Amino acid sequence: MKMLPLVAALLAAPLAYATPIEATPLQEIRAFQSVTPSLVTSGLPTPEAFTQLKVSGVEVVINLMPDSSNKSYNNEAELVTDAGMVYVAIPVDWQAPKVEDVDAFLNTMAKYQDKNVLVHCLANYRASAFVYLYEWVNRGEGSEPDKAEIMAPWGELEQSLKEYPQWAQLIEQVKANQQG
Repeated sequence: MKMLPLVAALLAAPLAYATPIEATPLQEIRAFQSVTPSLVTSGLPTPEAFTQLKVSGVEVVINLMPDSSNKSYNNEAELVTDAGMVYVAIPVDWQAPKVEDVDAFLNTMAKYQDKNVLVHCLANYRASAFVYLYEWVNRGEGSEPDKAEIMAPWGELEQSLKEYPQWAQLIEQVKANQQG
């Protein structure tokens, strides 16, 4: 009989994980994309969107924009925490993204791996590139994340990466570091 509570706890354990993010109400957010049931990316949400993000199941908001990039409002940390979510800022310079930025992002994602996460920047370029790298680093044996799908906000990806070679270099450098 003493095993019954243990068995019940083990059966309920998967329910302890976060329920998937309800993406449909979030489609209004600039460049919104659902990558996995627990990971979404977007451009800059409006101040009003943070409440909807929380209602939709987002628990952690990771902002990859430097403060100077946000011309719309200057209190994102407050908006996110007031809505009941965790706020993490990793300011990534668009002109000079660094491997250290990606490392900080990967460490943050590891810390919140059991949470529903929104990763955003201004237009979902930085965010989708970092999430692509996250998916690449954490890919299953023999699988490869769909770069064009994850980085869809970039439009014609190869052309965009030629236009912004610092991002192509960053992606290749992170991959080389992970393999080496």
